[in-house]
Amino acid sequence: MTQLKRRATYQYGTLLPEPRRRGPDIWVYRFFENRNGKRVRRKAVVGTLDELPKRADAERACENLRLAANAEVDESTPTMCGIIDRYIQEVLKPCLDVPLGGLQEEAAPMSFQTAGSYRSVLNKYVSPRWDSYKVSEFERPQVRAAIEQWLASLLRATGNSEGLAPKTVRHVFTTMKLVFKFAVKWGYLEQNPMAEKRVELPRGSTKRRKRPVQLTAAQFLYLLPRFQTRERVAVALAGWLGPRVSEAFGLQWQDLGTESRVVRFRRGFVQGRITPLKTEASRTDLSLPDDLVDLLDQWRSITPYNQPHDWVFASPFNKGSRPLWSCQVLKDYVQPVAVKAGLPKIGWHSFRHTVSAWGKEAGFTLEEVKTLLRHENIATTSQVYGAPQMEAKRDLQRRLVAFVKRRAAQEGWKPEKDIWVEGPTMTTSVQ
Repeated sequence: MTQLKRRATYQYGTLLPEPRRRGPDIWVYRFFENRNGKRVRRKAVVGTLDELPKRADAERACENLRLAANAEVDESTPTMCGIIDRYIQEVLKPCLDVPLGGLQEEAAPMSFQTAGSYRSVLNKYVSPRWDSYKVSEFERPQVRAAIEQWLASLLRATGNSEGLAPKTVRHVFTTMKLVFKFAVKWGYLEQNPMAEKRVELPRGSTKRRKRPVQLTAAQFLYLLPRFQTRERVAVALAGWLGPRVSEAFGLQWQDLGTESRVVRFRRGFVQGRITPLKTEASRTDLSLPDDLVDLLDQWRSITPYNQPHDWVFASPFNKGSRPLWSCQVLKDYVQPVAVKAGLPKIGWHSFRHTVSAWGKEAGFTLEEVKTLLRHENIATTSQVYGAPQMEAKRDLQRRLVAFVKRRAAQEGWKPEKDIWVEGPTMTTSVQ
């Protein structure tokens, strides 16, 4: 007679306080784990008694550990708190465990910045509202309707001036939907309760509250000579090529072939971490216009960090080991000069919007604009129809530069000598 395999039972584990020689006592969760067919006793630190003074707090904090201990058991009915904790520990935490100046792994599922953004949304908005709900409850239409009402209540409106911007509400929706995607993958749900329009965004959340700031050709050329060399190179790079700011500040001198007039985008620099680029299409080469090549040569001749593996925008505060923080360069150098020149308050992404607008005004096709901006769709186009050759990209860049200068002249701009403005010195707090 065939012996039936013993059915796995749900283990709650044990949660007990444990003293330490140094520091406050800790909560320890003990459970069994299957390793190569054997049950192995394990324990995990949940937190200190200072952080979790009540046992109920510790019980909630260890729910993700309990879920992991019962990964092969289908009787568990976790709460949203447990699912969120497990998502943060298993999905987000590996992406966040990158030291300042460290290199994020190429295989990381998301960037350091994205993971931090997801964690912030979960802790600030989703957890306070939905922590105590059983995951299975989200399969009920009534609960999904409650999510829609909650999202609508978050949105800034006439009667809710303190509400969130539409983009933030969309981000909350996307983050919550992503957590449910993993709940399905882990076997706690049969289908994502927020997919297939089971939960819809509130009306108005897909609209921009403000139009992106864009510069005219005359404004851009009027602004350029008002910076010192380093900032002028950064603004010229952003204005002529339209890269994502992380890509521009992630450039090393070895990525710039000034003789061949080609730039190779290979990495990004986000919040002090070196990250892989957003898409395969981002890792393509672009032509450098002559005006930008001259500025780069000028900057390389005066910066002490000019070796092939040095950063183009190396920070003097850590002896060139990391690039400058782009947000501080924008705040301390770029925006004050732009405002003083009577221009709008610009951001780094304003230049990317500007390049796109110029390309469309110059009569470029949509595919040509995508080539200049290295959008993700270019990868698909390249695989099917063949990637544009460098000479074709160079021709696009020449046409764009010629258009900008011609349009600027029509708008009343005239070439002028370099104009230097007094501004923050190299000893300010740009890191």
